[in-house]
Amino acid sequence: MLEVIVNKIAGNNSREIKVIYLYRYLSWVFTSIFYLFDSRTKYLLFKIGVIIILFITSKIVTDLYARYSNNSKAVKSLVLTETAGISLLLIPTGGLDSPFIWYAMNPVLVSASFLTGLFCWFNLVFYLAVSTSISYFIFNAEKNTAIKILSVNSHLILIFILMTLGLQLLSRLAHELNNERNNLRERNYQLAEANEKIKESMEHIMSLYQAVEMFSAQDSREKLMNTIIYYAKELTKSRSLFFKQSGLNNSNRIITCGDISPDIHLLIERELSNIPEMKELDKNIVHIRIQNRIFAVSVVKSASRLFGILGVEMDEFQENDYLYKKLFSFLTELSAVILERLYLEEIAQKLAVTEEQNRIANEMHDSVSQRLFSISCAIHTLVAKHSKLSDTELRDQLIRIMENSNMAMKELRSTIYKLSSKKQGRRPFLSDIKDYLDSIAKLNNVDVSFKCSGDEDLLTGAVKKAIYRIIAESTGNSVKHGKCSEINIELNVKNTCTELIIKDNGKGFIVEDAGKRNGLGINNIKRLVNSFNGSLNIDSAPEKGTCIRINIPNGNLVTLDEGGLVV
Repeated sequence: MLEVIVNKIAGNNSREIKVIYLYRYLSWVFTSIFYLFDSRTKYLLFKIGVIIILFITSKIVTDLYARYSNNSKAVKSLVLTETAGISLLLIPTGGLDSPFIWYAMNPVLVSASFLTGLFCWFNLVFYLAVSTSISYFIFNAEKNTAIKILSVNSHLILIFILMTLGLQLLSRLAHELNNERNNLRERNYQLAEANEKIKESMEHIMSLYQAVEMFSAQDSREKLMNTIIYYAKELTKSRSLFFKQSGLNNSNRIITCGDISPDIHLLIERELSNIPEMKELDKNIVHIRIQNRIFAVSVVKSASRLFGILGVEMDEFQENDYLYKKLFSFLTELSAVILERLYLEEIAQKLAVTEEQNRIANEMHDSVSQRLFSISCAIHTLVAKHSKLSDTELRDQLIRIMENSNMAMKELRSTIYKLSSKKQGRRPFLSDIKDYLDSIAKLNNVDVSFKCSGDEDLLTGAVKKAIYRIIAESTGNSVKHGKCSEINIELNVKNTCTELIIKDNGKGFIVEDAGKRNGLGINNIKRLVNSFNGSLNIDSAPEKGTCIRINIPNGNLVTLDEGGLVV
């Protein structure tokens, strides 16, 4: 009960202050009780007055201790003042025989808690000297010497010494325990910080996954580089970033993202020109300073070719951050791998086109071309000899020419059908979407419905890729973050525009807060829609699901500025 009262009085002070509060009020209670029943003073009102005044003084002094506990000079002054006050309290209450002599352990406790051991012993000696002097000059009816008084009260002095020593030891133990608690708190903080870094690393990994998925949708180096620097900025949380192209169609221009104005380009060029030959940099990170801003730069290169230099702005404390450097090195290596992959894909596509052209040419030559040549020869012969042929022979020749023409047409039509998925009745775009939705429904036990209307041939290949990515991104968010059990998707392809509606019954979220998060899911969708000059509307609320409406104009592809995402 008393501890509860002390907690209310002490408030949010430290444990040491709370202990001082508790000991002070306990010592006040017990010394006051003994003083009330002391027969040497017979005036009850006087006793009550002394007890009340002592309580008020104790409250004031303890509050001052709590306020100035971090100021050693102020605490010393308060301890000496209180010690002198307690010594004076002995005059009206009986000197060394007063119950309040034990109340002097309060400043001793404060000295042991907040001051040095030497001062604590000095304060004890000061108190014993003053109290002994009071007994010698005021309460010495037998005219004893000072040594006699000390001898008679030696047991009190011994108790004071032992209690002071015990308080010092307890205070030292309390400080050690407090240090251990602080160390434990620091370790817990470090563990929490490590967990946050792990979570952040997981976010980076997920972002990298999304980035790689996005990279696969790019169809040119220029667009891919814009996407690389955007994602590099997101992953490093950097304020700005640049990429200086090299060996790309003899282009050496600088692509920037973030807080880099055009007038800084020349400064970047000048600083980069002072760096040794880029090939000599290998995978080392070099720091350059541009207008009091520090940029970490490193080459983006594969085993066979150099793509350019990537520069990321960093804070001064990040300049020697090992994890930050490893992340930056990983980004340059990832960028090189992706650019090399695109280069190889371009070669593979060219080879595939050439191979398909040769196949079609051989097929046309071996079948249709030969029949057409035979028909041409037959017609030439018929023109030269038609006057010598009878009507029956002429009719037979024309029938054979017609049959060969029909065979040539069939072979040509067969070749066309082999090349055209539409002629075969196949719709790979819609099939790929349905296969993906079937997979996500089975893996996550979610009901997914997909409806499509209109002619998908109105959509370009780039728009189809974007729609597929939007559906994948949205449904992934609905399952992972929304915890939904039902997803409805509608795709309406019209003559002028394409409308995509994705609705789920998940937890929903506050749309205004979505842009403040570090997640890249919604940002991916926004940038995909903006890259085609489309419109995006997200309607969501907590516990009310989410509905995404997207409208993309058909045949109106728009490229973003530098740093933007283009599909």
